[in-house]
Amino acid sequence: MSERRRGIGRRRFLLGMLAGTAGLALYCGVRSTGASERSVPQLDDVEGALKPNVYITVTPDDRVIYACDKQEMGQGTMTGLAMLVAEELEVPLERVEVFFADSSAKYGPMATGGSSGLNGAYAGLLAAAAAARMMLIGAAAKQWGVDAGSLRAEDGKVIDDAGSRSASYGELVAAARELPVPQEPELKTRDQHKVIGTSPRRIDARAKVTGTAAFGIDLSVPNMAKAAMIHPPRPGATVASIDDAEAKQQPGVVDVIVSERGVGVVAERYWQAARAARLVKVEWTEGTMAEFCTESLRLEMESCDRKRSRVALDEGDVDSAEGTLIEAVYEAPYLAHAPMEPLNAIAHVQGDGCDIWTGNQGPTGIQEAAAEYLGIERHDVLVHTPYLGGAFGRRSHPDAVLDAVELSKAVGRPVQVIWSREDDMRGGRYRPQAWAHIYGRIDGGGAVSALGFDTISQSIMGELGGVLSGLLPDSMPPQLRRWLTYNGARLIGSNALMADIISTEGATHLGYELPNHRVTYMNIKAPISVIWWRSVGFSINTFVVESFIDELAHAAEQDPYQFRRNMLGGSPRWLGVLDAVAELSGWGKTELPEGTARGIAVVEAFGSFCAQVVEARVDDGQIKVSKVYAALDCGLAVHPDLVVSQVEGGVIFGLTAALWGEITVEDGQVQQGNFDDYRLMRMHETPEIVVKLIEGASEPGGVGEPGVAPIAAATGNAIFALTGKRLRRMPLQAEYERQMAANKQS
Repeated sequence: MSERRRGIGRRRFLLGMLAGTAGLALYCGVRSTGASERSVPQLDDVEGALKPNVYITVTPDDRVIYACDKQEMGQGTMTGLAMLVAEELEVPLERVEVFFADSSAKYGPMATGGSSGLNGAYAGLLAAAAAARMMLIGAAAKQWGVDAGSLRAEDGKVIDDAGSRSASYGELVAAARELPVPQEPELKTRDQHKVIGTSPRRIDARAKVTGTAAFGIDLSVPNMAKAAMIHPPRPGATVASIDDAEAKQQPGVVDVIVSERGVGVVAERYWQAARAARLVKVEWTEGTMAEFCTESLRLEMESCDRKRSRVALDEGDVDSAEGTLIEAVYEAPYLAHAPMEPLNAIAHVQGDGCDIWTGNQGPTGIQEAAAEYLGIERHDVLVHTPYLGGAFGRRSHPDAVLDAVELSKAVGRPVQVIWSREDDMRGGRYRPQAWAHIYGRIDGGGAVSALGFDTISQSIMGELGGVLSGLLPDSMPPQLRRWLTYNGARLIGSNALMADIISTEGATHLGYELPNHRVTYMNIKAPISVIWWRSVGFSINTFVVESFIDELAHAAEQDPYQFRRNMLGGSPRWLGVLDAVAELSGWGKTELPEGTARGIAVVEAFGSFCAQVVEARVDDGQIKVSKVYAALDCGLAVHPDLVVSQVEGGVIFGLTAALWGEITVEDGQVQQGNFDDYRLMRMHETPEIVVKLIEGASEPGGVGEPGVAPIAAATGNAIFALTGKRLRRMPLQAEYERQMAANKQS
C-alpha cells in the first residue's frame, strides 16, 4: 500500500476505542466519589511555585522541575523529554530536575510502550513548557511596563535588551502566578531550536555509572519482608497438597502462603526465602492442558480449518490476478522478553489502601489490577515507579505486583517479591507462536501483480482486557471499565468481529505498490499467555513479508534492492531509507569478502521507517553476522545519539531472537529456564553496526522498535544469497541445521 492510502493502525484503533469508551462513560454519567487520591509529597510540591500545568514547576529559588509521567527503561525517554522542557522554557538541560511522577489521574492514563514515550508526549510537553515561558515573560512585561513581544527568554532569565535589564525566573514566579495560563502557547520554530537535535549527555548517566540509580530491585521500605515465589509448573495448575513444615522452620522465614498464583515463601531476607522455597514440597494439579506442546501447536496451525479467518486488508482482487504463482509457509516461535532486571515488586497493603513500588510500563494499569484484587477504588492504590532494568513489553503486566499484593495482605506488612530468571522464563508471557502462508504472482513484466498473506496465531488483543481497563478514566465506574475492556478483548480475541490488528501489523499497509493485496488472520487458542514483545507483530510479519519479497525478486530474476525500489514510487519515505541503506552498504558496488553475502529488508513501524542490510557468512555450520547497516527516518531526531543507540540495541535484540530465540513447551512445561538454554548474543558475537539517520517529518516517530523488525528478514535473505537455502522458520540457526541434516539424510 502506498503512503497515499492509509488504513486504520494499532494506535488509531486504541485511541478510537478509548475515545468511544470515554464517551460512553459520559453518557452513563460521571460518578463522584468525593474521595481524594492516595498520594505522598513529590519533588514539585514547593510552596509559592509557578505550576501552570501538572508537568512544569518553577520555584522562587530558581529551580525548574519536570514531573515525568513516562517510564525510563534504558531507552533515554526521560532525557529526550527533559530536552523538550529545556528547549521551550529556555533553560540549560542540566537545570531541569526530573522525577518520576507517582500514579495520579491528573496525568491521565500513565503508560509507556509502542515506541511512544517521547513522540506521544512531544507536542503536549512543548506546549506545557512554552506556556510557563510565556507566563514568566508576561510577568516581566507587567512589572516593567513594556510589551511582552519586546522581551526574550534565555538561560533561565527574561531579558529586556532595550532597557538593559533582566530578571531570573525565580524573581518572576510570584507575579507569573497571577497571570492566566496561555491556552495556545506559541512554540519555537525548528530553526530556533537550540537543544532539540543535539546530543547532550544523558541526565541519568551519572547515576547509572556510579551505581546510585534506584531500580525496583534496589528499593526498600521500613519493616519490609522479602519473598520468593513457587509458581505452577504448567498453566492453570494449582496446589493439590503441600508440605511446608521444614521450610517454616528455616531462619528468617515469616510464613508460607498458598494462593491461586502459587506458593509464596516470605522471609526477612530474599536468600532466606529462596533457600526455604527449595524445601517446600508441592503436589500440583495437572492444569489446563498438561499435554500441550509447541510442536503439536505447529501441526495444528498447519492443518486447521481456515473458515474462521477474518480479513484485515483487501485491496483489488487477489484471486483474479494473473502471473506465475509463488507461495511459501513461514513460522515463528514463542519468545520470552528476558529483561536483565528480574521482575520484582513491593506492596504495602493497609486498611485504607495500598502502596506499590515497582518498575513497570503502566502505573495506571498496576493501580487497576491491584484495586480489582483488593476490592478497593483505583485512586486508593499509589504506584511509585523507579528506573526499569529493561522491559520490552514484559512489564506491562502486573504479575509480580499481584504476588506482592497478595503476600502483603496475608502477612500484614510490606513485602518485596523477586522473581527468579526461571520464574519469568517458565511462567511468563510470550510473543505468540505464529504460522503464515504467503503467496504472490509475478506477471510477464517481472512485477508483482498480487500479494496474499494468511496468518494464524494467538490473539494479543484478546488477552489485553486487564491492561486496557487501566487506560480508561477513573471517573468511569470500575465495573463498567472492566466489563468494557474484558469483553471487548474477548470479542476481538474470538475473531468473530475483526482480525487482530496487532497480530497482522507488518503485513498490512505496506509501502509497496500492489494492485491486489489481501491479508487474513485467524486466532488459535493455547494455554500459553501472550503479550507485546519488542516490535510486536512487526517482529513476525516483517520477517515473513520481507523474506518473501526476496523470494519474488529471485523468481523475477531481479536484484532484491532494485526489485523493492521499483515498487516504492508512491512511498518516498520508504524509498528514502531503502536508497540510503543501499548507498551506506555499497550495495552492488562494494565487493564482499569470500564466503560473505548481503541481505536487505525495509519496514515502516511505529511512525518511523527503517531499512537494513546484513552481511553474513556461515562458519563451521554457524550463521555469523559480521556487519549491519541501518537507515532510519524517524522524522525529527530529538537526541540523535539516543536514536542511534536505540537502533543498535534493536538490531542486537532482534538478531538474538532471529538466530537463536525460541520458547518450547513439552507436556505443558516450558523447557527453557535461563540464559544457558535461552541464548543471548554476547559482546564478541555482536556485529559492527553502522547507522544513518534521515531527517523526515517535523515531529518524531518511534525509535525503540523499528530497528528490531527488519533484521530477521535481512539476515535470512543474506543466507539465501550465500547458500541458496531459504530459511522460512525462526530461529534461523536451528532451521539451517535442520536443512543441513535433511540434506545429509537425502
